[in-house]
Amino acid sequence: MNYLEALRQKKAEGVIPVIPDIKCFSPKEGDLMRGRNPVQYAVSMEAAGAPVLSVVTEEKEFHGSMKLMREICEAVRIPVLRKDFIENAADLRETKEAGGSAILLMYSCLGKEKLEELYQEALKIGLCPFVETHSREELLWAAELGAGLIGINNRDILLLERDDGDVSHAASLLQFAPADAFLVVESGLESGMDVRRAVKAGADAALVGTAILNAPDPESMLHAMMRPCDLKICGIMREEDAVLCAESHADVLGFVTEYPVSVPWNLRREETKRLLDALKGTGEAGVKSCVVTGGSVEKVIALARELRPDYVQLHYSETLAELRVIAAELHALGIGVVRSIPSDPQRRMEMFGSADESDIFEKIREAGGDAGLLDSRDAGNAAVGGESILANKAVRPEADLMLVIGGGITGENAWEACERFHPDMIDVMTGSETAPGRKDRALIKSLTDALAKGRHNRTEREED
Repeated sequence: MNYLEALRQKKAEGVIPVIPDIKCFSPKEGDLMRGRNPVQYAVSMEAAGAPVLSVVTEEKEFHGSMKLMREICEAVRIPVLRKDFIENAADLRETKEAGGSAILLMYSCLGKEKLEELYQEALKIGLCPFVETHSREELLWAAELGAGLIGINNRDILLLERDDGDVSHAASLLQFAPADAFLVVESGLESGMDVRRAVKAGADAALVGTAILNAPDPESMLHAMMRPCDLKICGIMREEDAVLCAESHADVLGFVTEYPVSVPWNLRREETKRLLDALKGTGEAGVKSCVVTGGSVEKVIALARELRPDYVQLHYSETLAELRVIAAELHALGIGVVRSIPSDPQRRMEMFGSADESDIFEKIREAGGDAGLLDSRDAGNAAVGGESILANKAVRPEADLMLVIGGGITGENAWEACERFHPDMIDVMTGSETAPGRKDRALIKSLTDALAKGRHNRTEREED
């Protein structure tokens, strides 16, 4: 299969195509293989669902080789891109003879005229040209060339990855990219949230090397980057579960704290502080925290000031007026605000003056909320189970607000929920545990695997 076709097919399955970049050494990070066999690593990435691979063959700074390229091309069935400082047509022929399907052509190294020459030569011999850019000018050149596969590198390759470019660089440039090209963001992507930020800005895929290579479980990290939405696991009560969820690459961990109604997951603020400290100690990049609470404006603000989570989730009967005050105070602290929306129409009318989800989302946005949570369960039925969010016939509200969905989500129905609502985040509590506050590794893996396999996973289950 053609390199670009493989990427498009993976995207059509509903997940984010992530290209694992296989490099043995980084001038900034040092030895990346740490005793691993790079060919076996390539095979493991294919088995984990990577649609294509990238192999760095540059010898001096990155310790690659054409021998490694040939060995990987022979060991895997998916298309392989050669990454190197390509200079001439002989490099293209060498890549093709080694079994490569695509070649990296960098404007920063070749210049406009030479790149265009090699682009046409690559097409002639059956290689897919991957045109790499780093600036607005280079993106405009790629559009003029008619490139079908374009990369935007967050870092300056001429500095050999020693600069600190991150996803914000690509996000600022994607608006200038040609609409009909397949766009790949490269370098500086540390987490699944980074990848999804790039996709929301207009990217189609991501090329990631160091973050996957450095992860204790590279396959799990690949899955975290491929899923189409963020994953929040709520109801954390134990330090070992905070560590488990962080190592499983959940994007947000939720801690129910001083909730006004008695629920099994409720923690005192000092207990939550201890767990948040443990979470910071895991060293997992990109993991964020959310305190789930409710009550008076003064209580919520005081709790947020003391605990300093990334988000506060208002999950009780707070009014829009109270939300407005809380959001203003918390935004000044750099804390986002999630507002839950009950499923009962009467309660919606009481809290928001409307039962319509789109109206409610717009009102939450106007009041300063950062996200709306559609939750089919509440304090009264969360522990015993209630209707699944999938019983909700609604689709994604139109308001410009982050959509979170929750209620009865498990590894069995997580993908269906994603297809139904196209959420920015799914919120899982009972679907990740065997008892309140007792998280289960197998259930969490079921969730993360399902979200990374996408439409292909659903088809397999239907055939079974």
